[in-house]
Amino acid sequence: MDGPPAMALGIDPPRGNVMRRPPRPPGERILNGRRLIAITRSGVVMAAGTVAVFASARALTDDTATATTMAFTTFVLFQLFNALAVRSEGGPVLGRHQLHNRTLWICLAAVLVLQVIAVQAPFAQDVFDTVALSAAQWAVCLLTASSVLLTEHAWRAVHARRGTTGDAGGSSRPEN
Repeated sequence: MDGPPAMALGIDPPRGNVMRRPPRPPGERILNGRRLIAITRSGVVMAAGTVAVFASARALTDDTATATTMAFTTFVLFQLFNALAVRSEGGPVLGRHQLHNRTLWICLAAVLVLQVIAVQAPFAQDVFDTVALSAAQWAVCLLTASSVLLTEHAWRAVHARRGTTGDAGGSSRPEN
């Protein structure tokens, strides 16, 4: 689910100002405090959202198969939104730069189509042990999954006003 988008992020075109930034010190850790906090923040949002969808679907429908399918779908959609959120470490999450990696958009669309097939197609339901979801259930999954992108956007907006990244161990210079 997240393999193709992750590979596509590896060929993301560089931002226009990449050569104006000073190089990182040779001994600097790749997973510094700023990045570890960002990973933890998105992980908490995705875990909480997936569990919340499962619990609420289970309580409302009293159907474990539907609740499990909704949780599975939410988790897959979280990965798609997270791929958009992690494209840069600073600055706005959404912007013109989101349109420059055609391969990423193809991968995101392909994963979405495969998820729809895994959930809606009867032959795939037997393979993946899923059940068909209604439009309202898909909307719940989609809205919940978008929270990882919205949370990162809000985090950056708040800390941009303060002039910091908001994370320990990182620099305050935006990346874009």
